[in-house]
Amino acid sequence: MTGRTRTARSGGYRCTECGHQTAQWVGRCPGCQAWGSLEEAAPVAAAPRPRQRVAAGAPSAPARRIADVALDSARARPTGVSELDRVLGGGLVPGAVVLLAGEPGVGKSTLLLEVAAQVSQRGRVLYVTGEESAGQVRLRAERTGAVHDELYLAAESDLGAIVAHIDELRPDLLIVDSVQTMSNADADGAPGGVTQTRAVTVALTALAKERALPVLLVGHVTKDGGIAGPRVLEHVVDVVLAFEGDKHSTLRMVRGVKNRFGPADEVAASRCATPASSACPTPRGSSSRGSAGHRCRAPPSRWSWTAAGRCPLSCRRS
Repeated sequence: MTGRTRTARSGGYRCTECGHQTAQWVGRCPGCQAWGSLEEAAPVAAAPRPRQRVAAGAPSAPARRIADVALDSARARPTGVSELDRVLGGGLVPGAVVLLAGEPGVGKSTLLLEVAAQVSQRGRVLYVTGEESAGQVRLRAERTGAVHDELYLAAESDLGAIVAHIDELRPDLLIVDSVQTMSNADADGAPGGVTQTRAVTVALTALAKERALPVLLVGHVTKDGGIAGPRVLEHVVDVVLAFEGDKHSTLRMVRGVKNRFGPADEVAASRCATPASSACPTPRGSSSRGSAGHRCRAPPSRWSWTAAGRCPLSCRRS
């Protein structure tokens, strides 16, 4: 009997991509179809517990009729980046958790730094970085013109330290870059693993709902283009956005994958440039206008139109 078979009887194996568990080791995960992602899981001693009835606890708030629930505290607030607001369904809803995933170097941190600069003009923003030092983020903020008095920066990777910063600053927006670099002292495993990523996301989501604090999370992607971490990560958050684009081009696309507050098929175009990323408005009106809304010098016959979700895009034929 092989070592893998013997270990499977005690703890089994868990997929590092989606968290699927299986009794025996296999080369391909049955859940997400990823190759070589099953790792040995620690054995769990299941002690028999007597069946007990759940005791009634004190509710946090009395139940109300749905018509009596106020809407003012749940309305979307614009971020200041028009194209991103359109994909979000009008802006950020208080207490919403947004996951922005994309390949390394595509510009996720630059986009969220611009959002932080826009929101800091009317509120306080806490930007937590776990991948870069505070000096590196400051250099990028200088380059993009995102330095503001109400934009606070913290280089932390421990969830407890982040909560302490939130208690001290009382921010109107929290940005975490990235969720895979954060760790929770109450959870097992290394940062970036399935257990830690799930624990950090669940804790931040509960904190956002409790304090009506919008949270923007940066997420990594796998080599296949999927969001790294357990599949439950996409179910816990309220909005999932995919940030796409070629590293050698300035054009970026933000696609809505999941949205509890608006349509999930919206697409936004932005251009990464200095001093800041400029949005490319959705073309409207005459077909002789380009993607930036300006009248094209070339004849209309050289322009073709396509659709990504509900967003019309114009392409110039060479």
